[in-house]
Amino acid sequence: MEAKFSPQVKDVISFSREEALRLGHDYIGAEHLLLGLIREGDGMAIKILRSLGVDTSKLRRSIEDAVRGTSSVTVNLGNIPLTKQAEKVLKITYLEAKIFKSDLIGTEHLLLSILRDDDNIASQILLQYSITYEVFK
Repeated sequence: MEAKFSPQVKDVISFSREEALRLGHDYIGAEHLLLGLIREGDGMAIKILRSLGVDTSKLRRSIEDAVRGTSSVTVNLGNIPLTKQAEKVLKITYLEAKIFKSDLIGTEHLLLSILRDDDNIASQILLQYSITYEVFK
């Protein structure tokens, strides 16, 4: 059976688009997905991060500082494409849900997918907070 995105993950994806627009970006990257997770605020991913001692307000600022100055001049309010990395992250969520034998893809699976790829801004920033795939899992 194919896993489906939970309502919370759908909200996170919607929030990530809004975060990209807010930052003046014409793409949605893994960093925007992480900002969407923080903004959603109630998911299992954020609960686990907090239990690991992560201050999500500081994490948000770290992400914003890392991507500041990378905004594009004009932002098309219509379709904002996902970067290849963000597409990959969303595809991997299905695998993560399967590993945990879950029918629903939750925020925890999304964060695990971000952490699985250590070549994105979001996972590099989480590493500064000592959060890795293995630690989070």
